[in-house]
Amino acid sequence: MTYDEFFSLALQREDCIEGTSYGTPAVKRKSRFMFRLIEDGETIAIKIDWLSHDRLLAAYSEVLYKTPHYTGYPAFLVHLDHLTPELATELIQISYEDAPSPARTLKRS
Repeated sequence: MTYDEFFSLALQREDCIEGTSYGTPAVKRKSRFMFRLIEDGETIAIKIDWLSHDRLLAAYSEVLYKTPHYTGYPAFLVHLDHLTPELATELIQISYEDAPSPARTLKRS
């Protein structure tokens, strides 16, 4: 899957807008961060609620991963070239539902 395909899926949802984050293309809902393209152009960083976070990482370890930068935060990285349309839709939906809720994004201790 390409970033443009992923991006297009997200923009089909109400209140999603194109933006930037750290100088790269991003999608936000009601001005809240959902995901962004990482500088390599092949990876996205996506915010996912804690309830879904660990389940998704365990189930899709070939597609989803974390670097030390994201440890303790409800976000992970996604290899776009390994992403299926079904998983993309699920990730976008979870991020979309969580985007208006900044209180749930606090760092884990």
